[in-house]
Amino acid sequence: MEREESSIQVVEEQPPKNTNDIVSQKLASARRSEEYRAEQYREEEVRLYGGFRSPTISTIVSGIGFFSEAYDLYVVNVLSELWKKEYPTYFSQNGGMISRIGNSAIVGAIVGQLFFGLIGDRVGRKAGLLVTSSILFLGAVLSSVSFGANGSINGLFWMLVVVRGFLGVGIGGEYPCASVSAAEAGDDARVKRGKTVLFVFSMQGVGQVVGIVVAIIAILFTKSNFHVDNTSGFGAVWRVVLAFGALPIIPVFILRTKMRDSLRFNIAGYKCRKVPMLVTFRYYAFRLVGTAGTWFLNDIVQYSNGIFSSEIISGVVAGSDKTVLDIAMFTLLVAILTLPGYYVAALTVDKIGHKRLQMIGFTCVGLLGIIIGGLVNQLMNQPGAFILMYGLFLFFVQFGSNTTTFLLAAELYSTPVRTTCAGISAAVGKAGAAIGTQFLGPIEHAFRGNNGIRAVFIIAGGLSLLGALLTWGLIPEPSQRTLEDEDFSFAEYCIRHGVDAKMFSS
Repeated sequence: MEREESSIQVVEEQPPKNTNDIVSQKLASARRSEEYRAEQYREEEVRLYGGFRSPTISTIVSGIGFFSEAYDLYVVNVLSELWKKEYPTYFSQNGGMISRIGNSAIVGAIVGQLFFGLIGDRVGRKAGLLVTSSILFLGAVLSSVSFGANGSINGLFWMLVVVRGFLGVGIGGEYPCASVSAAEAGDDARVKRGKTVLFVFSMQGVGQVVGIVVAIIAILFTKSNFHVDNTSGFGAVWRVVLAFGALPIIPVFILRTKMRDSLRFNIAGYKCRKVPMLVTFRYYAFRLVGTAGTWFLNDIVQYSNGIFSSEIISGVVAGSDKTVLDIAMFTLLVAILTLPGYYVAALTVDKIGHKRLQMIGFTCVGLLGIIIGGLVNQLMNQPGAFILMYGLFLFFVQFGSNTTTFLLAAELYSTPVRTTCAGISAAVGKAGAAIGTQFLGPIEHAFRGNNGIRAVFIIAGGLSLLGALLTWGLIPEPSQRTLEDEDFSFAEYCIRHGVDAKMFSS
């Protein structure tokens, strides 16, 4: 009898088993607590909304918000041509002002992505979305009423630079808050998470198209009713087009006041919001390099499409007397070419796999970029063939990295740090956009003839192939895991590395 007691005592004193038992006990307690709280959450949801689920509201308002931010961001591509026609003398002397207006929104977006990434984790996704929608509304209104002191044209456009930077903060904040809200809503509603997030992101393409259509309608209305020509008389048009961007924000804000933070955030977020960032970066270091690095490479290609689009227009529309309407129509054509990729990606991502779809997209864009670059002389003599090839190029940008970078950054991290890491990834991506537009433009103009276009497409192709390698090496496949699984993997790591276990159990 004494020998049996002695053997039992020896087993109980084994440190490895005790450590594992403590961790397992804490995690099991956390799971039981979560199940109970989840049931309470769903019962409360039925009382508040009846059959209209809170995840449904979250998905709708995230999508409409993305529509608005895309409208505000991309409509400037058409309005810049109006400004050049309306103020030709000013822009002949201040050619860099258009770039400043565009870049100010990108810089503002980087600030917004980082700041609202932190806000989304520490205060709540709903709080972040309410503030970003307020900024989007104010930014659109202020843009439309911009003016310079004593009628100064220079003052007018510097005000636009400042206001667009402010608007960019709201645009940037939408990325981490909306993507994470949609991902968590998909998990809450027991639906395919990838499809939910990508349908939200597809509203970016819709917002881009609608912005151009609104600009075209305003131009046609002004030409027919006020008999303006193609060189002046559009002073009110760009103000109306910018003001229109504020309208969708009104119902979005109202709906966002009625939404709730997700079940996952209510269960796992508030309790763990003081997780040390050093522990977070240790656990997610390689993954963060993967999501941020691939987003960086994608945005170099995506945002430098302004260069490609202008060259398509130059190749298709003969002569140098292209009107504002000509440019707007062909910009619309390019925007429409991107739309199918969003929706094919949304419908197939959960079947193909989130990581695998990104690798497919990057690889196809890489190969097409190199092919277009190699055959650019022949293609530029055949505008129809050029547009066909470029349409495929744009399709695979959307059916791949431009949508999946948004998705993967929203689902690869634990709830307490999800918007923070998504915001960091998105901010690095926007830095790629700024860098790409700055260095690809000079590269294009450094060569004669079509060689500049060749260089840009080949560089874009090479960067996309690098993105495929980075995806393969650093990003895991999350499509078969729930966000709850990720939360408990992270919780186990934190407990083993000295984080207070009470943060992960009731």
